[in-house]
Amino acid sequence: MPAVEKSVITDWKRLWQMVSGIHYETPQETVRDELMNVASELQAGVLQFKPKSASDVQLETLLKEKKQEKLLPFTERLQELLDLESAQCWEILCYYLTKEYRGSASLLTQLISTETNMAKLHEDIRHYYSLERMIVLKIVKNLLVFHRVPNHPYHQEYRAIVDKITLPCLRDSYLDQLESLIGELPPRKLRAGECFHSTEKLIAWSERNAREINEVLHILLLLTEHLPMGFEQIKRIFAACKQHSFGRLQNYLDDSQRYHQELIISISYSELVLIMKCLDFEKPREHTELIEQLIEELQMDIANMHHRQEHGPLLLVWMLLRLRGTNDADDASSLLRCRQLGKRAVDLKCFVQLQLIVRHSMYADDSMLSRIARKTIYNQLCYMCDLFDGDGSCARHEGIYELLSELVSWPQLAKDFCSREDDDGARSLYKTLLENFPLEFTHLAKLSQSLTKAGQGNFIKSQLESLPILALLYDENEHRLREVDTDEFELTASVRPFPRIDYTIPAGTSCTAIQHPSGCYMHFRTHVNFFDALHHEINCLLRETGHLHGDFDSSERIRRVEAGLRYLETAVQRCTSIAGISAEMVHPTEMCVDLLHKFKGVQCPPVGLISSCLNVCTALLPLVDEEIFSRISQLDILPTVSKGLHYDFKHYANASGVCFESRFLGSVIDNVEKKSERYEFLLSYLGFLRTYTKLKRNRYMQVEIPGLIFLLRDVFPHLHAWHFRSQVERNKIYFEVLSFICDILDLIGTNPSDAHSEQRELLLKVCVYSLLNLDNGLILLRFVGVGNAYVQYTMELETNWMQQQPHGLMMLVRLSMRILMQLLRLKEKVYGSGETLSPLEALIYTQPKQRDTLRIIPTVCSYMANIFDRWLPILSCRLLKRIALEFNMSLLACLDMEADQIRLTFMQKLPDELESDSIKLAILELVDACIAKQPGVTEAFFKVNYAQDKRSRSFFGKECVPNIGESIVTYMREFLDALQVEPLTIQQELPCKIMNIFHSLWKHNLQMLVDELVKDKQFWPKIAAPLFCELQPDMRIYTQLLNIISIEVYTGKGQNSGLLDMMTKFFQPKTFEPWLNYVFDMPKVPAVSSIGSPDGQPNWICCLQAFKDLIVILLKKQPQFMAIPEQQFKLMAEKCLTVLVDRSNYLEDMRPFIVLSEMYVFLLFQFKHSYTNSGEEEQELMEQLLQLMNRICSCYDDLHVRAKEACLAIITKCAHLYTDLLIRDSSIALRFLNSVVSIICSELQHMENSVSLEKTQSLNTSDSSGGSKASTNSLILCLNLLKAVATIFHSDGPGNWDIPFVSVRLFQRLLRCISHTLPLYSKQVLSVQLLDVLIVFAKGHCSVEFLHCDVGESLWLNLLPPRELLQSKLEFSKPAPADAERWSVEQWWPVYARGIELVTIILEKHKKCFLHEALQFVGIHEVYLVDALLLSKQSLEPAAMQLIKAAISLVACLTEHQKEWQEEYDSSLGNIMRAVQGLLCHSSSLFHQQRNLKCLLAGRRSQLEILRSTEALTIDDDLITACNDLTDIIIYCVKSLLRFSPDLMDLLCGSVYEPHKWHPLLDVKFGAPKLNEDNVTLTFGMVLNMINIYVKALNMQNHGFSDLPLNTLPNVEKPATDPADNEDATICLNNQTNRTFSKSLSTVSISTAGCPASELLSNMDSQLCLLALEHLLLLVASQVICIIRSPEVEPRWKTIVRRDISNELVIFHEFVRRKVIANYKENRSPWLRRKHGLFKLKFLDPARSSSSPSTSSRNPDPVRRINSAANELRVNVVRRQHLQQQLRSPPPNTFDMSVDISTISPLQGTQNAAMLSATEARDTRKRLYPAEQVGAAFVEDELSAIDQQFFPPPTENGFSELSQVQLVEEDYMQLMSVLFNVMPHCE
Repeated sequence: MPAVEKSVITDWKRLWQMVSGIHYETPQETVRDELMNVASELQAGVLQFKPKSASDVQLETLLKEKKQEKLLPFTERLQELLDLESAQCWEILCYYLTKEYRGSASLLTQLISTETNMAKLHEDIRHYYSLERMIVLKIVKNLLVFHRVPNHPYHQEYRAIVDKITLPCLRDSYLDQLESLIGELPPRKLRAGECFHSTEKLIAWSERNAREINEVLHILLLLTEHLPMGFEQIKRIFAACKQHSFGRLQNYLDDSQRYHQELIISISYSELVLIMKCLDFEKPREHTELIEQLIEELQMDIANMHHRQEHGPLLLVWMLLRLRGTNDADDASSLLRCRQLGKRAVDLKCFVQLQLIVRHSMYADDSMLSRIARKTIYNQLCYMCDLFDGDGSCARHEGIYELLSELVSWPQLAKDFCSREDDDGARSLYKTLLENFPLEFTHLAKLSQSLTKAGQGNFIKSQLESLPILALLYDENEHRLREVDTDEFELTASVRPFPRIDYTIPAGTSCTAIQHPSGCYMHFRTHVNFFDALHHEINCLLRETGHLHGDFDSSERIRRVEAGLRYLETAVQRCTSIAGISAEMVHPTEMCVDLLHKFKGVQCPPVGLISSCLNVCTALLPLVDEEIFSRISQLDILPTVSKGLHYDFKHYANASGVCFESRFLGSVIDNVEKKSERYEFLLSYLGFLRTYTKLKRNRYMQVEIPGLIFLLRDVFPHLHAWHFRSQVERNKIYFEVLSFICDILDLIGTNPSDAHSEQRELLLKVCVYSLLNLDNGLILLRFVGVGNAYVQYTMELETNWMQQQPHGLMMLVRLSMRILMQLLRLKEKVYGSGETLSPLEALIYTQPKQRDTLRIIPTVCSYMANIFDRWLPILSCRLLKRIALEFNMSLLACLDMEADQIRLTFMQKLPDELESDSIKLAILELVDACIAKQPGVTEAFFKVNYAQDKRSRSFFGKECVPNIGESIVTYMREFLDALQVEPLTIQQELPCKIMNIFHSLWKHNLQMLVDELVKDKQFWPKIAAPLFCELQPDMRIYTQLLNIISIEVYTGKGQNSGLLDMMTKFFQPKTFEPWLNYVFDMPKVPAVSSIGSPDGQPNWICCLQAFKDLIVILLKKQPQFMAIPEQQFKLMAEKCLTVLVDRSNYLEDMRPFIVLSEMYVFLLFQFKHSYTNSGEEEQELMEQLLQLMNRICSCYDDLHVRAKEACLAIITKCAHLYTDLLIRDSSIALRFLNSVVSIICSELQHMENSVSLEKTQSLNTSDSSGGSKASTNSLILCLNLLKAVATIFHSDGPGNWDIPFVSVRLFQRLLRCISHTLPLYSKQVLSVQLLDVLIVFAKGHCSVEFLHCDVGESLWLNLLPPRELLQSKLEFSKPAPADAERWSVEQWWPVYARGIELVTIILEKHKKCFLHEALQFVGIHEVYLVDALLLSKQSLEPAAMQLIKAAISLVACLTEHQKEWQEEYDSSLGNIMRAVQGLLCHSSSLFHQQRNLKCLLAGRRSQLEILRSTEALTIDDDLITACNDLTDIIIYCVKSLLRFSPDLMDLLCGSVYEPHKWHPLLDVKFGAPKLNEDNVTLTFGMVLNMINIYVKALNMQNHGFSDLPLNTLPNVEKPATDPADNEDATICLNNQTNRTFSKSLSTVSISTAGCPASELLSNMDSQLCLLALEHLLLLVASQVICIIRSPEVEPRWKTIVRRDISNELVIFHEFVRRKVIANYKENRSPWLRRKHGLFKLKFLDPARSSSSPSTSSRNPDPVRRINSAANELRVNVVRRQHLQQQLRSPPPNTFDMSVDISTISPLQGTQNAAMLSATEARDTRKRLYPAEQVGAAFVEDELSAIDQQFFPPPTENGFSELSQVQLVEEDYMQLMSVLFNVMPHCE
């Protein structure tokens, strides 16, 4: 706030806020100092403001001194308008611009640029000046009111200033002001009409003058209370009042205007009360002289005042003064004159006038001013009764009982009234009522009601229950009387005066006969109960109703009953229990229902009576609500709706289709109350509705919902158009309706969930929806949009600024703002979470601002400047906060304020020590909300882009401190400094809110707004100081600090030394260990939402979550940021597990268990090995884990999904970490496995149930997939755990480890589950995981279980592609959104591939045991297998490649059983083998079509971009991997085709060849296939071309063959291998990782024609290339020999084959010559080789060959090749073919050694041995476990098949020169090279 230099006047508005106690909690010393500084001004009052004529300095000269000459025209006009001295006029202008003006500087320039705008600004300043004058008077009034009130916080300060000024000085000064104000004239130019809008300004001046006169009169009245007026003062007051005829003479006020009329009446009443107070002498004899002087001076004037109504009270007081203060009562003539004055007063209806004064709004509150006025009038009434009411005649005066009832309704006077004697003062009037009961029944009831309200209920109730007199109209037929004396009688026979009421007047009762206007009444002296009389009156009314003929207004009986019921209502309200209701009260209360029933059928019922009846029922609700509700509901007088089964809130809100009826209530309002313009029954219903709602009886459909519909449909939207006799009544109805809405919103927000939650939700939605619509929303916004100017103006017109009217405009604005906040918060319940704006929001957020006529947001902001209500600025901030959160547009644009204006409005309150903490908290919450959603306002708060603004502000020549631009950063800096000094400051509310702002800045990545704070080296130590002090319980600050640190660590770009130092300190043991104890100290209480927390979570769970997040982020960021010390990390892991296990025993609140389990997962995954230090610790940890698993199993179905997933992850990781312990300790392993089995069974059961339910509903629905996502994730984790367990126990576990799985039929359940999930799109991930698990088990010895599970029945049909996939078309466009959750071929490939792989694995493991099921699978899936084999023509994406490889591997495995296949499914065999040929053709061709290969790899939707590209194709890892995969496919294809090609060994060594059994597989066609050639078939050219490609690849990679022997020989020791050699071999085999491309490799003597790029070939897998080369060579060799030896082939074609084979394999021969032949440069012989071992073959008898030493001595564990991916596919096909041939056809019994054999026959043994080694290597790789686990029988069969060599019988005994040798890799290449060299030259 800008500092203003010392001025000639004071900022009274600011002073009022400081010293009044409304806004600020100002220190007492400050109040004293401020008041002492303005003591003289307070004494001077409005006279301190000097007129223009009193100016010592000319305005022009003053402005010249201020260097503001430009403002001279504006200021001159302002001075003429205000009629103010020059210096004061300037000060007023400066104060207005610096304190009140809310516009921008540019707008100010516009306002003073034109006459029209200038006049508007002048008017605003004039109003400000008027308020300043009024505040001076209000402060003085406050001083006089509270300076003797001990419970006022500033009463001592007020007393000090009053004592300093002294009461006589104040009295004299304010008498002068009264005279001055009454005689004051408007400014000259206004009177002359020389100003714009002179008439309006004259009226405004007159209104201000009238208000100031009234206020000065009140000050004088207060002074009179403290200092009685003397003769001169009374004389001056009377003269001043007479001067303007007691306020009647106001030249510029119009009596016809309501406000002006109210002003005149207020002045008149104030002057009357002041004079009455001056003339009120409780002890007149002590003031005889003063009274005589007054009578002498004022007698003539007062005696002549008998023309106006307000003269009546004055005449009455004057009469009483003369009679009490003089001897006029003793003098007949004087007494006569006094009686004449009294008669005039009565004629002027003085008591009615006094009642009007007492009921006036000025005296309607409980202020000291009102008490003085009421006490003065009460005293006069008592004086009169003492003088004239000896005979009870005063009771006959009109209005006297109404006046008495009004007076005693206030506690002070009621207490005085009840304490008096019967004949003392006004008590005589009460005595008169008792003597005439029940003639004055109405007055007695009203007086009793007033006394009960004032707290004298017990006194008056005891009186009424035993009244002394009963007056009855004399009836000679009933009353048997005996005269005793004159007018005195005695009852001779008992009388029952009230028929049907148990009350009797006994015989002997005396009575007096008194004549009344209505007849002669007998006044029986007997006790009677008031409630019996009321009961009688009600009975009479019920009997007489039919005779009234609808004329209820003039019925005295109705008025009597109504008055009695009003008292009954008040009496019942004071009862705290049913015992407080006497027996006599029961009947009248019950008969209220009868009256309602009686009059509900009347056309125009008496509204007052039925309102009273309903009010009595309302009063009874807290006592007997069930009975009252039952009776009222049966009357059908209140609104109702039907109890429909549907709960569509829109139907209810619109009252359509729900049978809504307003019933009797609606008809009364429409037919009676709107005509009479009074709404008593509506107010009674509102009272009933609110009272019943607060009882929370949950009858929403019977009470609250119909009531709400009625109010929001028929009342609230139309209330502004109804006519009212009193505006107060209208405001009261508004207040009740708004309060009821608040009750509903509070009820729904606080009432816990119950059986009526559906109806409660309906009630809330109806309320919110109705208010968000325009009908009701516009009315609500009209209250919110009233604006501070009008609200403050109405408050300025009030007499009492310290107490607001209970139903005033201020309260309605507050209620409306509160409701609006709730509506914006609850809007989502009606409109959902979308962007849809409700009609109400559309009005609030109207853009552009030119169309915003309501200007709600700027109006709400204006309430920040309200000086009368401390809650209105707070509500303003809170509503703006809610708007900022809900508003998706710029709040800055709607505020229409510049940044400095925003800071001036809000930020100036933060550093002000006098402002309350509540408003500061609200402002800080607003800033916090704006950070999240409103960047524009946030920039204003944080002064973004204003840092370089060095403009000095000056306000018209006054240099001011430029703190108007201070941002919130300054306040935050002070907070950090305070936090550093005392960290526990954070326990206070304000620091907590500032920490919220810091948290929001980091949360929304807006740290740069406080960059200047963060750059400080001490920032992190300051802000984190609370972390290192004593930890306080239940503090949200710790959560926020941990979140801030987490975000900073996560987003930190560089090394933040301050943060690093702070975190290092945090992880020191002395800090970290207490923190662990604090975080892990969690109460075991049920889960409840925390109302004080923003997200509804308790602070301890938030702190735990924040700590977990911090640890997780630190783990992800280590070691870049910092590494958590190992000791602290292990301690944290140990404590976390301990607390987790402990918490698992208390799962009523699942939240901490979830957070702990997730935290432990992250901790656990940081360990590569066990973190325990000893076996005991490991055993203890495993015991804890088993306890946790046991607890999880016991309540697994009740666990939250996050807890399930985290626990499963923990178990899986622990299984890996503690594998050795599980294997070593069988008891632990068994407990572990049992828990795992229990968990997986629970998951499978849940999945089976959910999938079955889904399938009954729909195969594919988004709801079902979304609902089962969580369970799917947990099941997937379970399956991963199952795979981990299988992996652990397959190799090293106990032999019976699978018993728990078998016992629960796990494999059957897995198959059943996958049979359900396979067709479901939503379960595709789960299906893949289930198949993976089955594959893992199928690879182990558990695969035997699959033979008993009927795999075919579960899977074969379910593995068929889904129905929607078969019906869909293959499209290259992106699928439509509607099909986004439907199967696509790409999504089915992984599932199908795994299914085929499972079949292949089981078949390989169990051969013929599973052959039938496998062939059945092929028969069912023939079409889809063919499609899978031909899929390479459409796509080679990873999933497609996997499917192709799976399909071809299955075919390769099945071709081993081609006979069985052909027998059962001949057609499928042919179709699939043709597809295999096509696959081999296409795979081969892709090596020449690299761009096409690239397209296939990219997928269908990306092919077009590749085809369009004109750039050269780059060789990348994807292309190389694809070529390796194609090589795999080629290997499998060749392996499959070899089964349909003659066995090479049979061709070479067989004695008989049957060519008709075989058909050529390769066409005699050479050269690479053309790209445009259709129906490409498999040719020699393709195969030879692939041979050349692989040879080139091996040559470019400089492939070196391994020297390790592939087989073992008997009696030959295994050569020692150098570890370095193994390492080199390993490196050679794994050279595919991180390969660099190179084109500089040697290509000498290798043709590059028709080959892929060298860069591609040089980076392919050499082992795969070698394996593919072996298979291709074997196929070509077999087919060439087959063709050459075929008699059906013409010799010409044979010659072509020999020639082209010789030509095409030149590269291969060259490769062998260079790589294989020993010393090939010197020795050209192709037969030489390096031998690694030798064993001479001895001739053995074939019959004894099985027992040969060579067989028995063979090592049962064959030597494996080096572990590599290539070995898995390395199959020596020649060996396989030869073994199978031997099995199919036993060798002949004779074999002639003398027969000349082919030149390659010595290599036959070599061939067999090589095949043995390769096959064993592959078989052992395909198995997950060593061969010995499979079974010794299988191994022995294999070895026996290998070792048995079948030869023709020898012609002679002896031994052969043949030998067995140890073979190496190049031997096979040498063999094939020799073979292809021989082929062209032999037949």
